[in-house]
Amino acid sequence: MGSSASVAVGRYAYGVLALAVVVGSLAFAAVRLRRRYWPALDGASARLAEVVLGLGLLTLILEALGLVGWFRLLPVVGACVAAAIAATRIASPTPPHAANQAALPMLTMLLAAAAVIAEWAEPTVHSYRVGIFGFDSLWYHLPLAATFAQTGHVAPLHFTDVEYLTAFYPATGELFHGLGIVLLGRDTLSPGLNLMWLGLVLLAAYCIGRPRGLGALTATGAALAMALPMFSASQGGSAANDVVGVFFLLAAVALLDAPLLAGAAAGLAVSVKLTLIAPVAALLLFRGRRQMVLPLVLTGGFWYVRNLIAVGNPLPWFGPLPRPAPPLQKNTGFTVWHYLLHPHLFESGLRSGLGPWWPAVLAAVIIGPVACLRDRSLRPLGLVALAATVAYLLTPEAAAGPRGDPIGFAFNLRYAAPALALSLTLLPLAIRRARPVLLLILAATLLQSRLWPSSALIGAIAIAVAGLAIAWRPRLALIAIPAVLVAGYPIQSHYLRGRYAFHPHVSYLARAWALFRGIHHAHIGVVGAFGGFFSYPFYGLDDSNRVQYIAHRGPHGSFTPIGSCSAWRAAVDDGHFRYLVTTPARDPWHPSRLGPAPEGVWTASSQAARIVYRLVALGQPITVFKLSGALGSTGCPAHAA
Repeated sequence: MGSSASVAVGRYAYGVLALAVVVGSLAFAAVRLRRRYWPALDGASARLAEVVLGLGLLTLILEALGLVGWFRLLPVVGACVAAAIAATRIASPTPPHAANQAALPMLTMLLAAAAVIAEWAEPTVHSYRVGIFGFDSLWYHLPLAATFAQTGHVAPLHFTDVEYLTAFYPATGELFHGLGIVLLGRDTLSPGLNLMWLGLVLLAAYCIGRPRGLGALTATGAALAMALPMFSASQGGSAANDVVGVFFLLAAVALLDAPLLAGAAAGLAVSVKLTLIAPVAALLLFRGRRQMVLPLVLTGGFWYVRNLIAVGNPLPWFGPLPRPAPPLQKNTGFTVWHYLLHPHLFESGLRSGLGPWWPAVLAAVIIGPVACLRDRSLRPLGLVALAATVAYLLTPEAAAGPRGDPIGFAFNLRYAAPALALSLTLLPLAIRRARPVLLLILAATLLQSRLWPSSALIGAIAIAVAGLAIAWRPRLALIAIPAVLVAGYPIQSHYLRGRYAFHPHVSYLARAWALFRGIHHAHIGVVGAFGGFFSYPFYGLDDSNRVQYIAHRGPHGSFTPIGSCSAWRAAVDDGHFRYLVTTPARDPWHPSRLGPAPEGVWTASSQAARIVYRLVALGQPITVFKLSGALGSTGCPAHAA
């Protein structure tokens, strides 16, 4: 036991050292580059530029290494150190003194930022208690990250289900989670990463208003956007990437006077999420410069080129879909525009996603960009925000569900994140008297009792105050970061004790998840809706288990269920799986309806399969099998062969 503990402590220390080298090397390189090529930037704008440069370098390094299978600890650390060494050859003139600025941000911004950070900290603390439970996080965000870390490759398509085209999504956000797994050997950083992105969103929003002396107000507008329930509920303590894309979009707007940096930020935005394509295209159209194009392509093109090479289409969601079309993207992917004449269908979703003052939020989202049109210098940004809003209305799946019943609207309201964040950030620029309105809506949103569990409030506010103190005085990080890292091992130990341990009333798979906490380096096959949508906990405590959804890979990117017992067994035997998890099919629009899982029958009829866990959920079985060898071709039920 003592030896095991010492090994764990040693691996943690090794990972923390590697993390420090990666962050330090990239920070050094980013500062040198910024001082050499953008010396006029100062204060918060300089810090934002350095963040974009550092993250851009990191993304390019991870993509290049992952292309050849070197998404590994030593190559990543070595490449980052090499970037820092290369930067030493760049002259680093003394930066000009920053222009006179207030020593303290405005009190309104401090209060707004602290409240929002505290709001997000509560679900973050919860995730560190029991694990990340966000739907998309378990479905594909974290499985992709773990697969990157396990295989060292980032370019191959990784399918997590047969229902959606998630394998083709841009995945820069998942690269960062994968990096955390590579460095620490665990996903310890993942529940807290979105808190970092939240802080960066507020920084970028501040920089948008800073040239006009309105940085505190624009940051308050962004704080309102981030405080909306659709953000705090889906992003806090999860691996969801909407907040990542919002940061890069706002950073691109804030750095428009440095076109190369703006282009790099815009490219990073589209490399995170498809919903950023339209706002970035509008930014290029209305405010772009030629210098933005090359860095945009360089930082944003990787995943789209991957798709082009893999299936001949950089955007498989548009144009001919892989055949046959995925079931849940066939005749259910309606847009909000489709139901625009029936607004009553959206009222409950707007109330749950935007809070009790949702009409005021919607009004602000429209009024801000429209008011920008009166000011010649703000007009392009107003047009970008309006274009983002129109693009959301036309986004497939934004009102997903059976015809006439857009029950996916509330969950997919996140697709409006770019339009909401940009519009609310711009509102104080166009209407300087908007501050009282912003604060009133923000207060009404934050004071919802369901957002403030009293047990976590004190700790959440402490995290918020500490984060704001470091943002105000970056040198405090020299004290805070070592203290956090020293305290990090007990936090990691606490996290791993509760991470996907059995918790009742969480999921039908909760006991099955707990079984795999003690299993390492196993190859696990999953099938069915539960197996696809909730697969991540099967990767185990150290993300060492390889989890694969078993289906037929066909031409043009198709991924379809296996239709016979003999074909199923052949696929299982070819995959050399140690465990199989068979779950029923589920209609996501009617979650209580479960369909039969023939794969369970096909597996159970083989002598090589032993049932280690079985549960009947709503009349259908969920089964975990342990395989002692090949299933073989004999013994299939006569009616299923």
